Amino acid sequence: MKLNAQAMVETNSTKAAKNGKREFICERQGKNLYHSDKPDLIIQEFRSNGVDESKKRGKVRDCDILRNEISTYLFEYIEGFHIPTYFVGKLSDTEMMVKKSEIIPLSVKVYNTGNGVLSQRFGIAESEELEFPIIEHYARQSDNTDAWVNEYHIYAFNIASPEEYKQINRISSKVNAVLRGLCDRRQLTLTGMQLEFGRYKDQVLLCDELSPYTCYFIDPATNDKRRQDRFTPSHENAVESFAELFDRLTLKV
Repeated sequence: MKLNAQAMVETNSTKAAKNGKREFICERQGKNLYHSDKPDLIIQEFRSNGVDESKKRGKVRDCDILRNEISTYLFEYIEGFHIPTYFVGKLSDTEMMVKKSEIIPLSVKVYNTGNGVLSQRFGIAESEELEFPIIEHYARQSDNTDAWVNEYHIYAFNIASPEEYKQINRISSKVNAVLRGLCDRRQLTLTGMQLEFGRYKDQVLLCDELSPYTCYFIDPATNDKRRQDRFTPSHENAVESFAELFDRLTLKV
């Protein structure tokens, strides 16, 4: 198995790319990364490629703005519960400053309900609430595909150490519990998440983003599948649904 240790795509042409005076590092999962004027910090810019490209670029930018807003709010929220993240602060409509972390090539999927592949594998009804959250681990490979692995694969392929594996699971469980509590108070259901992690000064940090691209929200008040799926990037009115989600998440109750 060939693993991509950085889980990033970088070519000779992208190394030389610039955004103003900032040096371009690479593109990773719909986000551009740039060097900042501080060696331990980098700039993460949201640039969607998951929204229907037939839409006007303005609509795509609006989704990127809302990804940044939602991620900023949720990172700040979970840090209030002493969860370590690489988030430093919001820089602009579509940018945030983050700690320069070594990405651990592992995706962690958390399921709170029957959902997609999990439902197919185990015959669980879609949206059926699980008695206990399920955590699965997927190794990022050099061709950008994911391979379902257990802890023995993780140790054998030097993806993470046993202590890092414990920290990853501990953080994943805590993030899930904290965000489920937030959603419960906002009349939302968090059905699952996909989380990414990195190393920063010998510490494991939650990385990537916390948005409808990585967290799966539904409105339990409706049984209409089309309405439930509206908080997803593929929805035809993604900008409006993202804006509604942001308003509901940040509602003071």
